[in-house]
Amino acid sequence: MISYQVYFRQPELHYVEVEMTFPVSKPEEVELYMPVWTPGSYMIREFSRHIDMVRVKRSGAEKITIQKINKNTWRFSADKAGDYQVSYRVYANEISVRTNHVDAEHATLNGAPTFLAVKGLENATHTITFHPHENWKVISSSLPESGSLWIRIAESYDLLVDSPTEIGNQEVLTFEAGGIPHELALVGPSNADKEKLMKELKTIIEEEVKLFGKPHPCKRYVFILHHTEDVYGGLEHLHNSVNMVPRWNYDTRDKYLQTISLLAHEYFHLWNVKRIRPEELGPFDYSQENYTRQLWAIEGVTSYYDDYFVYLAGVSDQKEYLKIVAENINKVENTPGDEMQSLAESSFDTWIKYYRQHENTHNNQVNYYVKGATVVTALNLLILKATKGVKSMDDVMRALNELYLKRPEKGYSEKEMLAITELIAGISLDDFFERHIYGTEPLDYNAYLSYAGLELKDTSDARYDIGWSVSNKEGKFIVAKIDAGSSAAVAGINANDEVLAVNGFRMNSQWSKCLYDKSAGDEVDVIISRSGRIHTFRMRLLPNQKKSYVIHVIENPDAGQLKIREAWLRKK
Repeated sequence: MISYQVYFRQPELHYVEVEMTFPVSKPEEVELYMPVWTPGSYMIREFSRHIDMVRVKRSGAEKITIQKINKNTWRFSADKAGDYQVSYRVYANEISVRTNHVDAEHATLNGAPTFLAVKGLENATHTITFHPHENWKVISSSLPESGSLWIRIAESYDLLVDSPTEIGNQEVLTFEAGGIPHELALVGPSNADKEKLMKELKTIIEEEVKLFGKPHPCKRYVFILHHTEDVYGGLEHLHNSVNMVPRWNYDTRDKYLQTISLLAHEYFHLWNVKRIRPEELGPFDYSQENYTRQLWAIEGVTSYYDDYFVYLAGVSDQKEYLKIVAENINKVENTPGDEMQSLAESSFDTWIKYYRQHENTHNNQVNYYVKGATVVTALNLLILKATKGVKSMDDVMRALNELYLKRPEKGYSEKEMLAITELIAGISLDDFFERHIYGTEPLDYNAYLSYAGLELKDTSDARYDIGWSVSNKEGKFIVAKIDAGSSAAVAGINANDEVLAVNGFRMNSQWSKCLYDKSAGDEVDVIISRSGRIHTFRMRLLPNQKKSYVIHVIENPDAGQLKIREAWLRKK
C-alpha cells in the first residue's frame, strides 16, 4: 500500500505539502515520477515544474540522497527493505479544471499534478489522508471513505489520477438519478437557481442513462462546479467531473443552456471515453503524448449529445435545439481552417495545437468539438435515412458500449469504429468517413437535413466583410485576428496592428458605421500603427463570405421525412 498525507498549513501561500509512505521489499533503486499530462486534456503540461523540496528517508534512519534524473523523475537507492517516506511541496495557484488551486478559501486538487507515483507500484492500493485547514469543513471526492471523512482510498494510481478533490466550505446538494446517488458541489457565489439546476440536471442524467441502460457504471457520482470570474470549461473523470463557469452565467437563457450543456457533456464522458474509448487512450503512458486520430469520436460525438440530451430532457425546446445545431454549422463554415485540416488531423495534432491557439489558428485548424458535432449530426441523419428511422447514432453508441463491456481492457480501433457504424447503418460509410473525417470536403448540410424535413437557410445580408476582429485595449483598437483571403488580409493588414482611422474617420467602437454607404468593390483607406510606425493601406471591400444559417422546419414533409424527424427530434 502507498499512503499520502496531504497538508494545507499555509493555504494563503498556495502550497500543498505531501508526505508519501510506501514499502520497499529489498535493496534496490527506486524511481518516483509525476505525470506530464492529465487524461482528458491532451497537452504536455510539465506538472513537475510546481514541485520543490523533494526529500526521502527510511523509517528510523537518516535522510537519504535523492536525485532528479529527468524533468519528472527522481531516483534514490534503498539500502534495505522497509518503509520509505518521501515528502515534497506542490505550488498550486492555477485556476483551471486540469490543475491545482489552493488559497485561504479552498483547495482544488487534481491527481496528476499532485501525487508522485512509485514506478512498479502503480497497481497497489493508494490511501490519501487529507489534513484540511482549520476553517474548511467540507470535502467533495468520488473516492470512497476509509474509516473517516478525510481518508480516501484508490485501488490504483490510475484511479487516483482520475479522482479530483475539492476541500473548503462548498455547498453540496444531493439527489438520486439513474439509480445512484449524486452530489453537486457548488464552489463560490453565483446567481444560480440551485433547485432548478439540480432538478433539470437530474432529468438530463436520466436521459443519458436511458441511452445505455442500467446498471449505471458508477456507484456514486460527484459534480464539482466552480463559479469563477471568467473561466469556462470542464474535465471528465471516471466517477466525477470538474466544471468551471462564470458565476453570473445563469442570468440569460443562452448562458444557462450553455452551463447545463457543459454538465451534460462531462457526464456523457462517463461512457464515451472513460469506458468506451479509442485503443490508444488507455492504459495511459503518463510520461509522453498518447496520440490518436479519434478525438473527434470522443469530443465531437459528446458535443453532439450534450445539447441533444438537454433537448430530450425538456430543458430546451425544439427551436432552441435547432438554433444550436445551426450555430455549430455557422462556426464551422466561418472558420477558414475547415478547408485546411481534417477532423482526424485535428485529433492527432491536439497535443501541439488545440491548447496553444493564436491569431492564425482559425485559418489553418478546425475544432474537433464543434466540427465533430456537425459531422455527427449529419452521420446520425444518414443512419436514420438508411434505416428508415429505425437506427441512429444511439445504436452505434450502445454497440460500442457492448464492445467495451466484453473487453474493458482494450479500446476500439479506427477500423472497428467504422465497422460498427456501418453495421448499424446497413450501408458502406467509407466514402463519408474519407470525405468528412479523414478529408476536408465540406458537408452538404441541406442534403442531410432534408432527410428530416428540415432546411438550412443563409440569412446573412451583409454587403461585404472586412474579415478582421478588433479589440479595444485601453482605448487602442488592436487587430486580434484576420481571416485568410478577406479584405483586410488582401490589403496587407496584420494581427496586432493598431487601427487609427477608417475611411477618414478616427477609429472608435462604432467604426463600422462610417462605411454605411459602401458596397463590395469599393475602396477605403485604413491608417494603422505597426511597431510604432504609421502606415496607410488602401482596402478593397470584398463580397461577404460569412454565413449566418438558420434551420427551418418544412411545413409539409412527406411520410419518410416525418418519420425520420420524429425518430431524431422525438416530436412533430
